[in-house]
Amino acid sequence: SIEIKPEVEELFNVDSSNILPENWSVLASRIQEVYDEFDAFIILHGTNTMGYTCAALSFALENINKPVVITGAQVPLGYLGSDATTNLVNSLRIAVWGYHPIKGVMSVFGSKIITGVRVKKGTDFDYDPFKAFQTGSLGQIGRFIRLDEAALNKHNAYLAKHGPLAIQSRVLSVKKDFDTAGIVSLTEFPGMSVDLFKSMVENNGAKAFILRSFGAGDASTHLRAAFEYLKEKQIPIVVTTQAPSGIASFLVNEPGKELKEHDLAIPAYDMSIESMTVKLGWLLAQNFSYEEIKRKMVDDMHGEINVESELI
Repeated sequence: SIEIKPEVEELFNVDSSNILPENWSVLASRIQEVYDEFDAFIILHGTNTMGYTCAALSFALENINKPVVITGAQVPLGYLGSDATTNLVNSLRIAVWGYHPIKGVMSVFGSKIITGVRVKKGTDFDYDPFKAFQTGSLGQIGRFIRLDEAALNKHNAYLAKHGPLAIQSRVLSVKKDFDTAGIVSLTEFPGMSVDLFKSMVENNGAKAFILRSFGAGDASTHLRAAFEYLKEKQIPIVVTTQAPSGIASFLVNEPGKELKEHDLAIPAYDMSIESMTVKLGWLLAQNFSYEEIKRKMVDDMHGEINVESELI
């Protein structure tokens, strides 16, 4: 049997729709401060922005060697039909699980165990609202726990990529700042104003853009002048797709191929909107250069991106 000695601490109590990057920084800081005192960390979080917080902590806690499990409830505690207790108990089961090496940031919710950079909310109704975006989950939890060993080993391997695994807090690499205020996130539509991008830079101080475009990242050639302006100003723009299961590769159609050929944008490939937004804000906060941001956005740091090099 395992003896669990929980300690509960309330760092803030806000509706998850009102979560800000400062909240991510507080969570990362607190984990760093008490890292040596605990074997695992469970964070109770609202569902609306859980995917963003999961991604943020994945980037902030680079080489963490302990589990950080994020969970919540579709129906709040005290309401008829609440799933809060089940999700908390299941999170505890994973946090103390001794049969596989569990470490790093993950969500445990409903029946799914999902790596932090792939958490995507799909519904407001089901008890199982989260899915692993574009990939398989780390495992399932119900009466039994079934872990995908290959997926879990891959998840763990990313942590060692960023330095020795942190046995103690002094070795823990924490980069907890995010500049999401400098990002403009837009959805493309036919006839979108080409002047909008320049206006956001000159009048609003935009430092980076995310564009939800068409197809496989096929932004209209109508917007070419905007892309050229951003390249000249060395302002990164990440292009993703509006297709729910699409991959923005710049490899399929002419408009995307042109972006790649002229080095006008960063392809998002299969990154979720949560991960690419958080990652871009995280890179901006570290004052990386334009070229470094372009390179690091397509560097698979924690399993957030799968870069396709060719078509089969």
